[in-house]
Amino acid sequence: MGLLGRDLREARRPEGHHERERRHNQHLLRALQRFRSRADRRAGERREPLSIIPPAASGWCRSGRRFAGENDAEARSRAELPRATRLGTTAVLRIARGQVDWTRANRSRGGCDRRALRNNASAESWRRRVRDTAGVVTPTPEAVLATAPSLPSEIAAFGPYQISLATRQVWRDGKPIALGGRAADLLFVLIERRGDVVSKQDLIAHAWPNLFVEEANLRVQMAALRRALGDGRDQQRFIVNVAGRGYSFVAPVEIGDQPKPLPLDPGDSERHNLPNSLVPVIGRERELALVAEGLEKGRLLTVVGPGGVGKTTLALEAARAQLPHRDGVVLIDLSGISDPSSVAGVVASAVQLTLGVTYRSIEEELPLRRGLLIVDNCEHVIAAAADAIESLLRASASLKIVATSRESLRAAGERVIRVSGLDVGAGDARGEESDDLSTSSAVRLFVERAGAVLGAYEPSAAELTAIAELCRRLDGNPLAIELAAGRSDAFGVPGLMRQLDDVFRLLVAGRRTALARQRTLEATLDWSFAHLTAREQVVFSRLSVFSGPFSLEAASQVASIDEATWKTIDTITSLVAKSLVATDFSQALPRYRLLEITRAYALRKLEERGERHRLLRRHALHMRETMVRAEAAWQNSPGWRATYGGEADNLRSALLWCFSPDGDPELGVELTVRSALLWFQLSLVAEACQYFQRAAEALEARCSRDPHDAVSLLTSLGTGLLYTLGPGPEAYAPLERAVAIAREADDADLVLRAVFSAWLCEFSSSHYARALTTALEFRTTAGSQIAGNTASSRHIGDRIVGATSLHLGHVTQAHERFSSALSAEVASPMVRMQFDHSLICRAWLAMADWLLGGAEAAAMARSCAADAREHGHAPTLLLALVESACPIALFEGDLDTLAHHTDLLQDVAAKHPIGPWRAWGECFRGSLSLLQGRAEIAADQLAHGLRHLSDTRWSIHRALFLGQFARSCAAAGRQEAGLAAVDEAMSLCTATGDAYILPEILRTKAELLRMSAPGEARRCLDEAVERATRGGMAAWLRRCETTAALLAVAPSVRRAV
Repeated sequence: MGLLGRDLREARRPEGHHERERRHNQHLLRALQRFRSRADRRAGERREPLSIIPPAASGWCRSGRRFAGENDAEARSRAELPRATRLGTTAVLRIARGQVDWTRANRSRGGCDRRALRNNASAESWRRRVRDTAGVVTPTPEAVLATAPSLPSEIAAFGPYQISLATRQVWRDGKPIALGGRAADLLFVLIERRGDVVSKQDLIAHAWPNLFVEEANLRVQMAALRRALGDGRDQQRFIVNVAGRGYSFVAPVEIGDQPKPLPLDPGDSERHNLPNSLVPVIGRERELALVAEGLEKGRLLTVVGPGGVGKTTLALEAARAQLPHRDGVVLIDLSGISDPSSVAGVVASAVQLTLGVTYRSIEEELPLRRGLLIVDNCEHVIAAAADAIESLLRASASLKIVATSRESLRAAGERVIRVSGLDVGAGDARGEESDDLSTSSAVRLFVERAGAVLGAYEPSAAELTAIAELCRRLDGNPLAIELAAGRSDAFGVPGLMRQLDDVFRLLVAGRRTALARQRTLEATLDWSFAHLTAREQVVFSRLSVFSGPFSLEAASQVASIDEATWKTIDTITSLVAKSLVATDFSQALPRYRLLEITRAYALRKLEERGERHRLLRRHALHMRETMVRAEAAWQNSPGWRATYGGEADNLRSALLWCFSPDGDPELGVELTVRSALLWFQLSLVAEACQYFQRAAEALEARCSRDPHDAVSLLTSLGTGLLYTLGPGPEAYAPLERAVAIAREADDADLVLRAVFSAWLCEFSSSHYARALTTALEFRTTAGSQIAGNTASSRHIGDRIVGATSLHLGHVTQAHERFSSALSAEVASPMVRMQFDHSLICRAWLAMADWLLGGAEAAAMARSCAADAREHGHAPTLLLALVESACPIALFEGDLDTLAHHTDLLQDVAAKHPIGPWRAWGECFRGSLSLLQGRAEIAADQLAHGLRHLSDTRWSIHRALFLGQFARSCAAAGRQEAGLAAVDEAMSLCTATGDAYILPEILRTKAELLRMSAPGEARRCLDEAVERATRGGMAAWLRRCETTAALLAVAPSVRRAV
């Protein structure tokens, strides 16, 4: 080692050393020659070649001939000197021993990838090496055929598998199977040390050399290896885990020499350097089809998307789909290139061009004539990559290229496919069925990767819902989902959800202790950030204060602090091109946003810049201005919901900052007051109550209080609590306080707002007499109002008076109120006081008309429900279904219409799980079952719905469903339970004054008693007829006539009916 060590030391002299220029290459050449000579002598002793180049081809060098006086080792070393110089002296040992696959070594300029090291070159590496060393004088296929040897191959056989220890090929029952790089590394070391327990540290060191990797990564790869081998199936055991120690290969292994002839055709269709696919590609069927279509229509296709979205995976899978390919497929990874000037050399080497020949001087046809080239990771050397690709395409008329980059190349003839996150399912996860969630590609990816960690994983319906929400929070980013799934063994799915408040704390636990792939997530973003200009880095970090979509105008207002707004807009468009800002062109006004992981990273950069507090305040001020515009626009803007509905995420983050320790609570109060309308329109009442409560507390802490802010907050809080906790004292207390403040301020608009909310609470709790008094106060105040929207307020007053009168049994008066309000309707399509009162008035009018015997009432109810559905406001649609569409279909016996409306009610209610909507939906479902003749099922459904309704504390419509429950019990043979239910319904009607449904309850009791107590049955029917007649409710009278026929009552009773 003396002479060799000296040569290596001399070759390692630093740049600028006085001996560096003269002796560097000489010492490298000598070191290579000495190793070559020693290696050849040892090979001769063992009668087996160790060199990269088989003996039959050893005379080839870069120029196609040997220099005079050179032996084989000298010729080969001189041929490899340019590459050795580029790689550095740390690679010399591996080069001389024949351990380097040059194609992989070229990708790593600082040394050789350990995964590329091989004890012998594979047959494909040999053919590639022959072509590389031939230079301009490329051997013909005939020449290769004549010189191709058969390499001895050590074959390890176990079970149905055979493995070549030289070429690393794996066969099952004689058929090749794909095994990924690290899984193969683990298998080879386990076979090499078969029978022994190989520690986890040794396995990690072998598969991940020089990397800090946690055991979770080893478990993932080991699970994938076992799955690929079918370990554990059919009672086959190959690899066992020894608790606390490591893994051991326990199957019997036979080692033997079985020479396998090389595939001799250099034009073999399997010629490629694509890595094997270890796991299936999930959810990219559409994108793969687009790539295939793009390659048919053009020659250059660029896959563009943010980091971690799976651009490389998509390109490689599309390339594998092209196999077998006539001229082969070549992958070039530019991620290791930092100097754009090096791109030309790397690409030239990959496509077998002579070193030193520039693209622009190419006159001969490329060796890769009709092949497919995959150029990966172009973004950081984008100009050089585009130039190289254009030159290659000009040089060969049939070459096709797929590039991956975070921005388009802008090259001639380029087609761009933009890749976003995986499908995460539409809408709110709370409203989806688990079966639908399981089909989401993002959920499938998580479940598959979690199964690799946990061994077996079958998520429950609740876990599927949580997984879907987790995937949404991660924007469907495949890398982030894989990383999260990889930690499911440590946290579980619920734990992962709790950790998502700080996505980087979950996915990057720390530099030295984090998983390698977790570091890769951060490195992915570091990579993008480092290649931004200084101005782009500033704007990118400032945009992190937007937690939801934003317009260019909003971004420029918040982020433009030290430059003109047009410059900020120009910078944002540049960030869009580099896939750091996502775009949405589905609406008239384009919207932009940072993906969740990208935003978390940018927020950290904003913190590092010391601008976090300043930018969050600017964002909160911007949101206050936005909500002011929203309040002003809602009355006259049909597209209001589409314009402002997407601001919920930004509103949340602004309010959270305002009420944080370093925030601005006064600004928070103003923002909460202005945003109440949006929360109700989006039906996000439960969440809004948290902000209303915090704002009310902040308002109480003030020395002086604005009555407008106070009334707005208290009415919003009371109404929100009404829907979340029910119409109890918790909801009524803030509403009483609001009414008192409004009266004290002597402000008619404030009084109307507070009184309406108080009426809604009383009406929902079935306190109809008190609710009528409150409704009349509203109507009186609206009639005497001088300023404000007087006509609209009067009409709302008529509607709520009419609704209360309807339940009190004054159906004719209610009908008149509804008709008057609709005939004088003020044109306004928008919602006021939480509902679209025009649609709700039509629904109530349909119910009143049906009770009075109107022939068109059912059609009116159906039309109202259809219009409410088209309107898109969930509370309005739910109320229209409950107040008229469903009950009219029920009493008319219209099974199809009732089934349709009940389905719609339950679907919408499932997505808005507040208030009584879901309970009412369950009760109408039970009523439908009763009409269908399924009494037992109906009784169970109605019992469950009534219990749920009790939990909400809403008593409105309870009497109606108690009557339906009584009928179902009687039909199921449970007479006593039915009578108890009907008695409870009658008591409830008496206590609350709910007179409109009482005739139907009395008629139901008459039918239940007709066999056991006919006299009592006739008395109940007589009272039902008397009450229906007094209220003018012809619909009930018609139903009483049917019951009279069943009872066979006296002619006088029939005449009364």
